[in-house]
Amino acid sequence: MTSTATLTFELYPTNCYLLKLPDGYLLIDTSFPNYFEEFLTQLKAANIERTQIKYLLLTHHHDDHAGFASRLREKSGCRLIAHKDAVVGLEKGTMVSVNQPLNRRVKLTMQIYNTVKRRDFGFPRIAFNENDILISADDEDTPRQIGLDGKIVCTPGHTVDSISLILSNGDAYVGDACMNFLNFCGIHYRPIWRMNPDLVFESWRKIINSGAKTIYPSHGKPFKVKELIRYGKRYAPQLFS
Repeated sequence: MTSTATLTFELYPTNCYLLKLPDGYLLIDTSFPNYFEEFLTQLKAANIERTQIKYLLLTHHHDDHAGFASRLREKSGCRLIAHKDAVVGLEKGTMVSVNQPLNRRVKLTMQIYNTVKRRDFGFPRIAFNENDILISADDEDTPRQIGLDGKIVCTPGHTVDSISLILSNGDAYVGDACMNFLNFCGIHYRPIWRMNPDLVFESWRKIINSGAKTIYPSHGKPFKVKELIRYGKRYAPQLFS
C-alpha cells in the first residue's frame, strides 16, 4: 500500500491531489469546469494517462471541487466516491447548500471574485451508477479496498456533505473543512464559507483525533495540524481545552 500524494494540481484556487494506488490513481477533487484541459495538460506532463485514474473522491459538491468531474468520468471511466448527501447537488450540477461568509472581508472579496469570474456556481451534471461508492458514515473499508491505509471521515461544517481522507502516515486531505487561503481576511484556517460554525470545530477535533499530522487543504498550502489545535483553542476552547 502507499500513502503519499504523488502529485498536486494547482488549478487555482483549488488544489487537486493525486494519490498512487496499486492499480492506478485516486484523484481528490476537481476544480472549476473550465480547468479540465489544463488538468489534462498537467496529467500528460506527468506521464499519466487519464484512464489510470480509477477513483475520484469529491470532498463535497461545490463547483470548485466537482467542476470537471463529469468530463473526467467520461474520459477515464473512474468510479466516484462521495457522501450520500452530495448526490442531489452533483446530479443537479449546482450548489444546494446554504452557506454564510466567515466575515465581511470574505463576503466582499468573494463578491468581487465571483463577479470578475462570472461565476454562476453551476457545473456539468454527474450521473451516478451502481459502481460508485457513497459514504454515509466514517469509513475504513473503502480506502482499504482501493489500496490505501487510512480512513474517510465525515467532516461537516462547510457543507453537510463534506468528507476528508486521513491516511495512517498523518496526511489529511480535508477539502474545505479548513484552509490556508485569503489570509488577509483573517481566516485563521477556518472555511471562508460555512453552513454550521459549530460543526466546523467539531470536524477539526475529529481530524486531529484521527491522527492527522499534515493538512492538505483544497485551498492554500499544506500546514501542520498544530495550527488547527492552536486556533481551535482560540475559537472553540470548550472543544480544545
